[in-house]
Amino acid sequence: MTTTTLKPVKRAAKGHNRFCGPAALSIIAGVDTAEAAAVIRHVSRKRSVTGTSNWEILRSLALLGFKGTSAAKLDPLNFKSNPTLAAWLKSDERDGQSLYLIAAGYHWQVVQGRRFCCGITKDIVSIRDEKVKRRARVSGVWKIEHERKVALADVLPSKLKVQKDDRAKAEEKARREAKRLAKAHDIEIEVNTYGHGPERDVSIIVWGPDFRNGEDDPFEGDHYAEDWADALERVAEYVKLINANPELVG
Repeated sequence: MTTTTLKPVKRAAKGHNRFCGPAALSIIAGVDTAEAAAVIRHVSRKRSVTGTSNWEILRSLALLGFKGTSAAKLDPLNFKSNPTLAAWLKSDERDGQSLYLIAAGYHWQVVQGRRFCCGITKDIVSIRDEKVKRRARVSGVWKIEHERKVALADVLPSKLKVQKDDRAKAEEKARREAKRLAKAHDIEIEVNTYGHGPERDVSIIVWGPDFRNGEDDPFEGDHYAEDWADALERVAEYVKLINANPELVG
């Protein structure tokens, strides 16, 4: 296993997820935040990614080829006895070369030596930077090592690969209905294809109408669909919302 290198958050051009879990995956694995959210969603089976558990992040990292090993002596039953981030950074439980994933103050952050990055800083900064919440109480620390090289396409295989006739027919039916509804309600479906032939990978992104307030978008920050059936559900959810609350869009 090899030590990985701290990276800045890679913001997705479309489908950017602003939450700290996808940011942590981006910092460690180098994927963009939309790709990171898709991996977490694949692990958690949730339709959107906001807060993330230790298991969801560590399992997502494992799928991307990274191993997390507990690196702090913490008391899970007495949270107030755990060190602050500032205290742990001064402790002898870490070295200056390894990469550490830290959960502190209900926020994911990554440290290597005196360099720090998280979804708030976005760029690599000093551990003394004012944006670093040094008084936050630590709830978990993991030393991260790179086990193997993994292609994102192997983690998120396309759900559109033809395996059975009935599956292919169901996907095609969902695709047609999703596009029909989207066209009728000013909803965009973006489809990107990677590779060629039966082993190609397809990503589906569902963009809702122009909401007056972005926070009214039920899929804000997480627009990737697992497959056409999921895309149809998302389009239907948008249609239901704007029919019931037309004042939300403008």
